[in-house]
Amino acid sequence: MILTLIAAHDPNLVIGKDGELPWHYPEDLKFFKQTTMGHTLLMGRIVFEELGEKLLPGREGVVLSRSQSYPHVPTFSSIDDALNHLSDKERVFVIGGGEIYRQTINMADELIITEIDEAYDGDTFFPEYRDQIGEVWKEKFRQESGSLTFLKYVRNRS
Repeated sequence: MILTLIAAHDPNLVIGKDGELPWHYPEDLKFFKQTTMGHTLLMGRIVFEELGEKLLPGREGVVLSRSQSYPHVPTFSSIDDALNHLSDKERVFVIGGGEIYRQTINMADELIITEIDEAYDGDTFFPEYRDQIGEVWKEKFRQESGSLTFLKYVRNRS
């Protein structure tokens, strides 16, 4: 399985505020949909609740929660249990939130990042990874589009 963290963040690694995205960039939403379509999404309870407790069309989902379970979606209390359940999947995208990213970044094979030029006020952050580019993460793709930069990093295995 390829474990990929996918996120959009501002220069300060902000990814959320008050349980929501602090921005609206249709181009990033389109990129997210195209990238994750047909794959499995691993998300925390808060992200799942932000989605209205339903899965995104065309994608399977698994929820991590220590306090809640959902009868219509596989729910696990630990990342290890969730990843064991998903071991037959070719690719799994971690879509947040902040704590789930922190717990999975050291296991990840890839990071797919949308960098947003503008700074936003926020209370949820993506873990720092930029100081590891070159040593841990190798840039494989970059596309700039206005105030967004789409990036793909793969873990150095050498």
